[in-house]
Amino acid sequence: MGRRILKNTRREEIAQALYRCLLRKPFVRTTIKDIAKEANLNHGMLHYYFKDKEEILLYFLDWIVALHLDDFNTWAQKQKLKGRSFNEALSLAMDYAKNKITLNEELAKIFIEVWEIALYHKKVRVKLQYVYKEWIEQLVAIIGKETTKKNATTLSVATVAFLEGISLFHIMLSDIYPVKDILNSFEKKIELVIKNRNI
Repeated sequence: MGRRILKNTRREEIAQALYRCLLRKPFVRTTIKDIAKEANLNHGMLHYYFKDKEEILLYFLDWIVALHLDDFNTWAQKQKLKGRSFNEALSLAMDYAKNKITLNEELAKIFIEVWEIALYHKKVRVKLQYVYKEWIEQLVAIIGKETTKKNATTLSVATVAFLEGISLFHIMLSDIYPVKDILNSFEKKIELVIKNRNI
């Protein structure tokens, strides 16, 4: 295995280790030693791959976006999303977002943590903006088939914001509100709005 491939593999393993650490405790209380131990590395060796925790977090955000984009693109090809009608493609994409992202409790828990960090750290905020920009652009590519780019962007931003809010509700309030029913109802309303050109 080449040195560069090994380094990339180790960096991914460290990102995965951070993911597991963040499921147990907040980033501020997670140490380099914690991450190294979770990655089965000596903590001194971890510094060969990353200079500090912030750099690990920034890489982690790139890694998680690439992972989910790759998963979505593979899924979209299997579903033949480009060859489907608009309504079918939108419905499938919303189901994907709902099941793989919005209702993914582990991912939601980690992103609640990342949002808090982003409030005070510009580099993390910029990286988080990139994460959401990628998600919004995927939705614009689908919605844009039926409306203008401006309208598709507005609706995509609103949809992602709604899905993120529901993700938080799912973690905090799912015993009070029927989150899955709300998501299904919202999906139908989005389809109607686009179909009726009310955007």
